[in-house]
Amino acid sequence: MKEKTASVTYVPFKRTDYQLSDALSPEEREAISTGYRRSAALDQPDSLPSLLLPLQDIASRSSISARLVRIIILAVLAETHRAGQPCWLWTQERWLTLCQQHSSGRPLLVAFAFHLGPFPSALSLPVHGAPSLYASAIYGRSFVSHELNRLNDVLISLGYVGQNQKHNLSGMLGVLMLMNNDPQLETFTTDLLWRGQNCHDRGIARVTGKISYALAAMGIIKSPLRMRNYKEWHEKPTEGIAPDWARWCRKWRETSVLRPRSRENQYSFILRCGLWLAREKPEICEPSDWTMETCASFISMVGRLKVDGLSLDTHKGGRRSSRSGEPLMPHSRSRFVYAVRRFMLDYESWGWGKLKFSPARHLSTPDTPLFRQGVNPRVIDDPVWLKLVWASLNLRKEDLLSEIHYPLSMLQAMAVIWTHAVLRQNELIRLAMNCVTPQADDILQENGSAIPAGTLCYLSVPAGKTSKAFVKPVSSVVKKYVDIWLSERPQEQAALTDERTGEKVRYLFQNRGKPVGRNIINLTVIPLLCARAGMPVEDSRGPITSHRGRASAVTALASVPQGMSLYELMQWSGHSSPQSTMHYIRIRPTQLAASFVKADRVAHMMSVLIDHDPLAVSLTGPAIYYDLGDSYCMNPFWSNCPHRMACIGCDFNLPKQSARGLLLESKASVKRYLEEVPLTVDERAIVEGDTEKLEAALRKSDKVLIR
Repeated sequence: MKEKTASVTYVPFKRTDYQLSDALSPEEREAISTGYRRSAALDQPDSLPSLLLPLQDIASRSSISARLVRIIILAVLAETHRAGQPCWLWTQERWLTLCQQHSSGRPLLVAFAFHLGPFPSALSLPVHGAPSLYASAIYGRSFVSHELNRLNDVLISLGYVGQNQKHNLSGMLGVLMLMNNDPQLETFTTDLLWRGQNCHDRGIARVTGKISYALAAMGIIKSPLRMRNYKEWHEKPTEGIAPDWARWCRKWRETSVLRPRSRENQYSFILRCGLWLAREKPEICEPSDWTMETCASFISMVGRLKVDGLSLDTHKGGRRSSRSGEPLMPHSRSRFVYAVRRFMLDYESWGWGKLKFSPARHLSTPDTPLFRQGVNPRVIDDPVWLKLVWASLNLRKEDLLSEIHYPLSMLQAMAVIWTHAVLRQNELIRLAMNCVTPQADDILQENGSAIPAGTLCYLSVPAGKTSKAFVKPVSSVVKKYVDIWLSERPQEQAALTDERTGEKVRYLFQNRGKPVGRNIINLTVIPLLCARAGMPVEDSRGPITSHRGRASAVTALASVPQGMSLYELMQWSGHSSPQSTMHYIRIRPTQLAASFVKADRVAHMMSVLIDHDPLAVSLTGPAIYYDLGDSYCMNPFWSNCPHRMACIGCDFNLPKQSARGLLLESKASVKRYLEEVPLTVDERAIVEGDTEKLEAALRKSDKVLIR
């Protein structure tokens, strides 16, 4: 266990502790008149206490070498002799000139000037080079080192690597201390961190975010700062759109409670609708101006729309899609119509105005191939998926693709959960620390057997896109690798706010005081697994993604013999309806072929009744009756009879409505069987729908009956 840094108290330098006179005494003037006398006076500190004592106290705090301290103090005494007044009466120009003349001892001169000169802030001094040296000279090396060690210890406890950590932190910490005019971490504020982020030296300013995580863990600031300073969404231009329409679109975006990504996507669609209105129907500027005819024209336009046909030019330079000019995909068309329909429904339900049409009816998505999305789960190829599952259980240190800062045990736990628990990427990265619980008791099954304790574990899934929080059973291997990661996970990490639920959560995959990136599965885990399995990051259906893995796992559970039912899969996957689950299940071609062969064979079987009553036995054996639907055929060779299409009127035909037919159905000695019946050429023609051959077969049957 690493020992905590010993406490060091900061004692600020106070000018009031010294007798600083406004003029030099005759003895002091004489003592500093020549270089020899100045050196002699420096060797006897008691000879010039008022001049030397504050300088020596400042120098002793800085821990600068005695040789350099002697040189700088002699330079200050020489300048005092030339100025004819103590250094605490010097102007800023004299201090700055002296600092320029002694570059090697500038940190100590800066400390003298800050404490004794007319400088309200350390930033007004000529601070050059390493800011940590100047902060140490001004505030004392021991205290600056103490605060640096505090930061370093906290960051290591959060998961940061200790190697070279102090060197990376010292520069920015020195800048913040100088900007704050106080070296104590407890006095740091978020405003100070933002000012430090704008420091001219971008090389050291980039660690400001790291310092903010340490300060947040220490409770000095409320939460870490996001220092990258970029906008997640590009502000979409409204050139070419009616101002009133753009105003309503912005008002909808500011009012909607959809998730940010969904809200921005739909905002883009309704703005693009404004482009179409400005070009084709400039008289329509507000939703209340729409009519049923406008709705029909809009849907017709979407049906003919090409990629980049209504582009907002969000990216400068006119970047175009690789499919520019091609027809929109069905899901893009349906999303466009849905966005405008949602906008119109909200406009009316929120009381912003009255519409002249029904959005649910007149802006419904057409049920045509142009708009129909259908069910097309992009399941990963079976051999590829099995290799990914194997790789998730066999990751090694040397498999890491780069010196990334995520620990291997964390990446392996994420990989195992992805391949075995079928979670959405957002649900996976939002799992809590205590999300896995073991199976403590045996589970009795309907057939009387039991599932031993420890075979499974239970995973608590947070609230997601379509479901509330729920618990699902998963393989015990998930708990194994989660426990390995928990044994290495930095424990001293504060709980963070879940953006979806607003609750404080100690995330399972939380490192360095912050949750992992939202694209870590696609950008880090999947490439890592593919490299371990020795295969590319794509298969026959395109790039391997997190959501395709979810479809692969659900399909596997539905395809095995005696697999999970659709309703069970819906519950296990966290879907709100079976229709959602159907989008993740794809029947394998081999499974479909086997099912077809089985069904096709049954389709060619005829129900046969065999009467084992001794009174009904004939020379050929027990009486056999073929069930023809409305009647029975008593011909034991009916399956090979060339005239079985013309059974009505045949001597072997027994109607079910007759007394004999009713008696046959009630006899206890009758057993039912199935017999496979081959199709004749004529019957196959009937099945294939050949009308001419059907008429010929009927004529042939008529001739047989006449005979």
